[in-house]
Amino acid sequence: MDIKTDIQRELKRIQAVSGRGLLQVDTGSGRVEADLVAVDAIGCSFLTLAYSTDKLAGLPIDELKKLSESLIARLTYLLEPIGIVEVDRDRASVQLRSNPPQKGDDGTSYYELMVRRGGDVTLSRYQKKPGQIREIVSAHVTREVLQRLAEDFVTVVG
Repeated sequence: MDIKTDIQRELKRIQAVSGRGLLQVDTGSGRVEADLVAVDAIGCSFLTLAYSTDKLAGLPIDELKKLSESLIARLTYLLEPIGIVEVDRDRASVQLRSNPPQKGDDGTSYYELMVRRGGDVTLSRYQKKPGQIREIVSAHVTREVLQRLAEDFVTVVG
């Protein structure tokens, strides 16, 4: 089976049980996990989508940056375009965010991706309300977008 088929199977399982749960799909090179807070026939909401793999373990920061740039080129279907915010050589990580973020009366919302040498790529959506600290909020996507995100993470990392 391929990753899209495996994710579809997991979404059906989680929807049948309670509509909430941890999606876990093993790939040939790692594991995709999503903390799902809602699943229905059309889409789902997640707090975090992550791809963990040993393939990132020993990469130099320049290679992590190249992977991040490849993700930017592929993830053009999200609500906002993604760009590199910071390359942290000390922590061996690259931080990416929506550029520009969504702004409204209730504050600013944006996607944040982290690419870490420790072995993972994570995606979450944040909201920053005026006068408050930022918090993770649910990212609402169709089932197809969730499958595509996971497939793109696995494809880019290799």
